[in-house]
Amino acid sequence: MEIEEFFGDQFHQWRECFRYYEMAITELESDLGIIDLDWQTRLGYSPIEHVKTRMKTLPSIVRKMKRKELPLDVESLWENVHDVAGIRIVTSFRDDIYAILRHLETRDDLKIEVVKDYIEHPKPSGYRSLHLIVKTKVYLAERIIWVPAEIQIRTLAMDFWAATEHKLQYKYQHDVPSESREELIEAARMADALDTQMGRIRHEILKT
Repeated sequence: MEIEEFFGDQFHQWRECFRYYEMAITELESDLGIIDLDWQTRLGYSPIEHVKTRMKTLPSIVRKMKRKELPLDVESLWENVHDVAGIRIVTSFRDDIYAILRHLETRDDLKIEVVKDYIEHPKPSGYRSLHLIVKTKVYLAERIIWVPAEIQIRTLAMDFWAATEHKLQYKYQHDVPSESREELIEAARMADALDTQMGRIRHEILKT
């Protein structure tokens, strides 16, 4: 009842909009499952280790829209907030990240709008990942819509670092001591070195 009161006359529009985001996640997760199975069948190897999905919560969406000074309406959400629906693809090797990107670029049911490469250009915190802002095709009963979503692709090492760093930020309420921040940056470098070494080992094995 509180949510209905918050959105007032727009409640049904917001509920419908959230359903579209849920459909987009379902569509993407299904497509990636098929891709994974196809690669396993044809090549005996898939770069996809596992896939995680998430939907932004209503409070986090409202905070983001207020921070961006956006009107709290469905049209503004749809046009300006592109990461309500999110999916994360985790790989074993760094090269696999770009192999998946190349595949996604060929699909006619996906439009890649923005590529943010935090692997080649890590964030100051040490965070590494490949972020894609996309629109995915969703087939409804009577029409087709393109729903915005965010896809993150990262290695197991990157994922472990990011998950751990997030927990520490939450514990310290985003005020991690400076010496710990330096250690986190160094840990990110070590994770990157591990990815580099494992990629080199893989390359040498494949040559033999």
